[in-house]
Amino acid sequence: QNAATDFRFMGTPGSIYIGVGMYLVGRVGRIDRMADLGLHGTEALFLASGTVYVLKGLVGRSRPEVDVNNPRSFVFARGFRNTDEYRSFPSGHAAMGFAAAAAVTSETSQWWPKATWVIAPVMYGGATMIAASRMYNNKHWASDVVMGAAIGTFSGLKVVRYSHSHPGNRIDK
Repeated sequence: QNAATDFRFMGTPGSIYIGVGMYLVGRVGRIDRMADLGLHGTEALFLASGTVYVLKGLVGRSRPEVDVNNPRSFVFARGFRNTDEYRSFPSGHAAMGFAAAAAVTSETSQWWPKATWVIAPVMYGGATMIAASRMYNNKHWASDVVMGAAIGTFSGLKVVRYSHSHPGNRIDK
């Protein structure tokens, strides 16, 4: 139970603290790679988070803790109400964990291509533990964390790819 709580924290808000912290340390210390990693990782987190927020609101799926025997409880726009009970799909914690993993793996693979086989399993393994902790705590169905993982991975990969293919973009300036 304690490990699940720790992994949940790493999904949100821990990933944001780490990303912003890396960016600030990179800028103050004039470590461009660290600043890039922090910036692109944080961009990926915000992209994933925004996507998840809209989907949670529109889909309105009930959490397993509401009724564990009814995994198909979807009501359009029910997730925008002031209760968290109907914001199960997709998992925001999984999306944040996988967005960070994808951004870090993609960014560092450009600097150290031979280290990807070490960095990727560590990052994606941690993201998987975040997702598993959400199911362990009865907050999400398996499909919630799978979709969160897909959104996060897509966000991380696309942000890094776009940033490097458009080096003069407004955010990187």
